[in-house]
Amino acid sequence: TEARAALSQLASLSGKLEAITKPAHVYLAEASGAFVEAYLDRAHVKPYEFQLRQRRLVANTLLSEAEESLLARMKTNGPFAFGALYDQLSSSIRCTYQNSETGETQSLGLAQAQGLIRDGDPVKREKAWRSIQGGWKSQEVAAAGILNGLAGWRLELTQQKSARRRAKLSPNTTPDLHFLDLPLHESRISSETLTSMMAAVHSKIEMPRRAMRLMAKAHGKAKMDPWDLLAPAPTKASERMTFEKGFGLIREAFDAVHPSLSDFVDTMKKNRWIEGRQLLAKRPGAFCTGYPKSSSPRVFQTYMGSLVDVRTLAHELGHAYHSWVMRDLPPAIRSYPMTIAETASIFAETAFSDSLMARAHKTGDRQMALEIAWQNAESASSLLLNIPARFDFEKSFYERRQSGYVSPDELGQLMARSWEKWYGDTLSEYETQYWMTKLHFSMAHTSFYNYPYTFGYLFSLGIYALKDELGSEFWPTYTALLRETGRMTAEELATKYLGVDLKKPDFWFKSLAIVERQIAEFETAAGRLLFS
Repeated sequence: TEARAALSQLASLSGKLEAITKPAHVYLAEASGAFVEAYLDRAHVKPYEFQLRQRRLVANTLLSEAEESLLARMKTNGPFAFGALYDQLSSSIRCTYQNSETGETQSLGLAQAQGLIRDGDPVKREKAWRSIQGGWKSQEVAAAGILNGLAGWRLELTQQKSARRRAKLSPNTTPDLHFLDLPLHESRISSETLTSMMAAVHSKIEMPRRAMRLMAKAHGKAKMDPWDLLAPAPTKASERMTFEKGFGLIREAFDAVHPSLSDFVDTMKKNRWIEGRQLLAKRPGAFCTGYPKSSSPRVFQTYMGSLVDVRTLAHELGHAYHSWVMRDLPPAIRSYPMTIAETASIFAETAFSDSLMARAHKTGDRQMALEIAWQNAESASSLLLNIPARFDFEKSFYERRQSGYVSPDELGQLMARSWEKWYGDTLSEYETQYWMTKLHFSMAHTSFYNYPYTFGYLFSLGIYALKDELGSEFWPTYTALLRETGRMTAEELATKYLGVDLKKPDFWFKSLAIVERQIAEFETAAGRLLFS
């Protein structure tokens, strides 16, 4: 209760601060080029150059100073209130779960029930999945209200900005803004880059579907059930690893990449900057955040000891390292967009999985090899099927929302169509309630919190592939890239450090070829242990 009150107060202060500074931002965005150049010719404002030039690219969408300031104040009780309501719902929902071993009925928090989705027992997985669906079903009206409220706010804002742009430019020929235009600008990628990536991924859709079919076969099923999407490999149950053991495996993997990476995670552990306890009111998953004044990161997770949990911790520590290497930079250039935000995290995750795979091959541990290959296949199906399905759903939802309120039943139908498009015939049923069980659709600060994951996955793999090619030059190059993520677009970073054009499909196909090799490795490992 105290934390929620503090968050509400901070949100109010944040809105007031944005309202106070908005007139200066609007003025500088619309000022003459000569004035801006003179303004930037001062050391104390030079760090803001990239942010200012980015704002000037969309200056013709800005409302008046008074209107922009009013909007900033209203966010607290508008979209931010919807986001806060979702967080409260997810922390208060209790899932009715029947324990298979004792027969007792338990009341679980969402994070606790979600942890059972990864259990090796298929009966537990299904019961946990159905308990989560049941818990959310009772809140579907509220969840639909949150989603409609957020989308309605954003669509109305897009319409107002479109009208402003037409008035500033050519009223008769200037097209309306698309609801994706501003999210793409905030992600610092162009629509051409997004189109190129999604087309490349869709052209290779049978690759992750192939992995899905093999996973279903390994589970003894014709098709995967939705509660199996995060299931471990169906071999003998892996030991639950203590936090200390899991952390040690991560440290070993990071040290093989570069000592500065392992030194950093030692600092995280020593300073107690990782929160991994299992608590009733914690929501599922994991995330990384930080304190801007001290420039120190924090990782939060519900750590339950599975190999997936350890891999997730490696992922979040990658995020933390990204912030750490930028800690001495001015605050203005320490903020990077979602598309680039996954660069260090997926790099760290890939380094961890490669380290464990090498260990498995060295020791002849076929089970470990299969578990890692299985996780790689799960990542491919998640990032090349599930994430694109989320994007398609959100896009179709925003298109439908322009005509009015979208009911829970309609939201379920839109979700089913999106899952069918991407998963095809690989699933026994589609999770039609995914629009409310997935937090990302109800985040207040941003819309379309999906395609950046696929972008970051493929972008990071492309960078990771350079590790052996560049040798001793790789680490300084990689660190320099991370440090510049706050003052370049994704396309500029790719051109400068990778020498590629993200608007063309070549880069995406090169990264997808790495995934193809991982899927082939999964097929080999599964063939040796499960079907030999």
